[in-house]
Amino acid sequence: MIDQIIKKNIRLLSERYHHDILYYEGVITIKNEKNIIEIFSQIKDHVSITYNFEDEIEKVEIRDIEIYDLLIKIFRRKNLEKVNLSPGYPLNLADLEEEFGNLHRFEKELIALINTKTDYSFIGGNRVLTEFYKNILILRDDIGSSKSNVLNISNDKI
Repeated sequence: MIDQIIKKNIRLLSERYHHDILYYEGVITIKNEKNIIEIFSQIKDHVSITYNFEDEIEKVEIRDIEIYDLLIKIFRRKNLEKVNLSPGYPLNLADLEEEFGNLHRFEKELIALINTKTDYSFIGGNRVLTEFYKNILILRDDIGSSKSNVLNISNDKI
């Protein structure tokens, strides 16, 4: 089973990138006019994802912590090409601290966004491109060495 927090993050991430999401027995379907993605829960912490490319379907089996990296790459692709996972680990709070120098200052900016009920803000970054969307942080590695990640401010350990 896919964890409820991961499902919530997938829903918000899909919404951020203008994709519709549907839940069926054992499968999550995400689509827009270009992409069709299906996520199937596998054993323990693994998922199987199928997505369209050119005139074919690609199937990949990954760990659930890698799902955000793959989805963001599919959502952001310009053409219907295959995508590959970034080789490194998923970006995390330590990467944010390294990027912004002072996690306390970053937290203050984040609290200000939450208090003003802002739905979206591109926070920035040099290597770790950081976006805030409806209480999730979307982290993307500008050089592509680490996996993109989503942190849920309400539920994750932030």
